[in-house]
Amino acid sequence: MDAVAEMPAPLVFTDSAANKVKQLIDEEGNTELKLRVFVTGGGCSGFQYGFTFDEMKSDDDTVMEKNGVMLLIVLRISPLGS
Repeated sequence: MDAVAEMPAPLVFTDSAANKVKQLIDEEGNTELKLRVFVTGGGCSGFQYGFTFDEMKSDDDTVMEKNGVMLLIVLRISPLGS
């Protein structure tokens, strides 16, 4: 018997968070915006997490969608300062 295990979501994207992001996108007036979440590594304080709006989805993005909002998750760690 072949069983395919589903991987857990890389983070929790709540309805409340999706609704707030949708509100911010609506305020920008650009329906193409998606929220990009990324991690930069290194330094004395460890990992830093960042958020930005982006119109483009990269091939290696992990995508979550909720309430009409697309969340782009960058699973690779970028060097600090890039």
